[in-house]
Amino acid sequence: MFRHPPTDKKKKLVLNIKYCYRITNHLFAGLTDNRCYLENGASSESLFVSEDLSVGANVGQVRVHGDPRPGGNIVLRLKEVDSPVSIAPGSKNLTLRRPLDKEGVDGPSSVFVNLVCERAHTVDPGFVIPVSIRVTDANDNAPVFINAPYVLNISEVTVVGTRVLQGVHAVDNDQQGPFSSVRYSVLPGPNADFFEFENELEGTLVLRRPLDYESLKSFDVHIRAQDHGEPPKKTDTVLTVYVIDADDQNPKFVDDRYTATVPELPRKGTALVVHPRDIRAFDQDLGINAPIYYTFNGVGADYTLFKLHRLTAMVTLARDLAGNDVRHPATLVIRATQQDNPDRYALATLTVSRKSEEGIRFLHSVFYVKASEALPAGAAVATLANNRPGEPLRYFVSDQNVLKTFALNSKGELSLKKRLDYEDRPEYFFKVFATDGITNDSSAVNVTVEDVNEWEPRFRYPHYEFFVNGQPDELIGRIEAADGDRNDVLTLTLTGTNASAFFITPTGELRLREASKGYTGVANLVVTATDSGTPPKTTTVPVTVHFPGSGDSASITSGGRGGPARRCSWPVSEPSCWKRNPRRELAGALQEKPRVAADSKRNPVFGERLRTPTASAMGGVPSDAKSRIPSPKVHPAPQPPQTLWPSSASSVRVKKLSWGDDKTDSDSTENMNNVDTSPKGIGQ
Repeated sequence: MFRHPPTDKKKKLVLNIKYCYRITNHLFAGLTDNRCYLENGASSESLFVSEDLSVGANVGQVRVHGDPRPGGNIVLRLKEVDSPVSIAPGSKNLTLRRPLDKEGVDGPSSVFVNLVCERAHTVDPGFVIPVSIRVTDANDNAPVFINAPYVLNISEVTVVGTRVLQGVHAVDNDQQGPFSSVRYSVLPGPNADFFEFENELEGTLVLRRPLDYESLKSFDVHIRAQDHGEPPKKTDTVLTVYVIDADDQNPKFVDDRYTATVPELPRKGTALVVHPRDIRAFDQDLGINAPIYYTFNGVGADYTLFKLHRLTAMVTLARDLAGNDVRHPATLVIRATQQDNPDRYALATLTVSRKSEEGIRFLHSVFYVKASEALPAGAAVATLANNRPGEPLRYFVSDQNVLKTFALNSKGELSLKKRLDYEDRPEYFFKVFATDGITNDSSAVNVTVEDVNEWEPRFRYPHYEFFVNGQPDELIGRIEAADGDRNDVLTLTLTGTNASAFFITPTGELRLREASKGYTGVANLVVTATDSGTPPKTTTVPVTVHFPGSGDSASITSGGRGGPARRCSWPVSEPSCWKRNPRRELAGALQEKPRVAADSKRNPVFGERLRTPTASAMGGVPSDAKSRIPSPKVHPAPQPPQTLWPSSASSVRVKKLSWGDDKTDSDSTENMNNVDTSPKGIGQ
């Protein structure tokens, strides 16, 4: 084929096509060059960094397209020269140059920089990428107490539970949140139990136990403030407590008892020599130490013989003493009072005696003593005072048997060797002799035993059961009760479902309120015996009353007005009684000969043997179980008068009961002249 050489027109067209192709390639390359663009298509970069990030650590990476490494296609640099962060050469990482601080104290709380990205091998201007660095909080601050350490002045009479300090406060400089929330506590240690925080989130201290200035005047308590970080940061401080003395103590004498002797020349104004030392009292409130003044705390003839100095407590004679003055030792009560508070005082005694050639002499011809039967063995009962106080003497008694119960030492102190028993012996009367080896004297002692309610009432039987036939116009039965305490009076009351149909007399007679009503069925009652002691004691016993007919086994019903009342006694022998009781089983029981229970025991109260497991309408029906066990006492259970319930064993001792018995086992002061006055020696 023959080719024509190209013409100029064709050359120009080819050149135009090549130029368009170049332009197109150039435009297309410009549109697809994403260097310096952020990968997520955003116009700025945001980074988060903790404030505790160390200097030199990596803050984060800028997600920009391109390769900043040597020979790469982009170049990265920061526009700000003094920024806290820098761009690592040849990388996209920002590095921390200075510390950061969320609170803005030790460093910036946020950073904003401009990152310049330039495309390599082009003359295009660089792109500016805004980078925002947000600083997050870290638990880098410990709580700081305000106005610490603390001092507390508190009175010793402050009531437990009082808010004593509300100024404890600590601040955490971390941002609002758990890192800055503070809780308070008292650290374990000596005296830490005096205080506690009312709420651990609030610095209010509360007193937990009483303070005492006399035992603890000041002390330190350590307290802690701690945040809620993980791990938490804490700060400790000291609370110094000064206890302020309050007037909560009475004055106190150096000695409780003082003695003195009247001088041989008892002239007015003469000072007495006091033993064991001069009279003195002091305020037990050591911090207050109030001044004390002294006065006599009594009136009478003995007080008129002496004068007491108000400030020094010196005792002098108020006048010249005659020969018959202070024949017996005079006991003066001295009162020491605070000058600033008359309600605070103390008492002591001063015994003033006189030298005399007289022999020993009791201060009373008869000593009347009351002693409760509840006193334990060894308890002091009385002191048989004489004109030789404190001087050891020898004592004797008229009745040697008294020494089985009482002891008498060389100081005339009467005490118990064993416990007293009012029911056994309510009164003791004997004579006491005292001698100093040269002279002697005697006096009578009358000890009255005070009764204590130590026995509960007792019933003769543990269960009463009565069978009634016909219309009972007389009593249904008798409930017998007694009490081991001599003077107690028993009161009987009636309770139960049908108790309103019955009444019980003070003597224990059980009767119907309306005998004319025809009752059928079974009545279950409870009788309560209450004694008159203090405090009163009670005992109950069940009572069952059987009426003719087939009524309810748990209650009775009335059938209107019936015929004349009739009561059958044990054993039932009259045919009319058999006809009135339709129950064959009851008839068989009535025909049966009474049997003595094989395991019948002597009643612990009444001392009798139970003769039969059943009883007539006038008696009680004891249960087959063992008798009621008495309460554990030191002495045996009380017994009834022999005239009411004679014991089958003559050896059983009968206790006198509180009703109807005669006083036969006590002595009386009317028999003073009948007491044997011959001295019996005391075993010291």
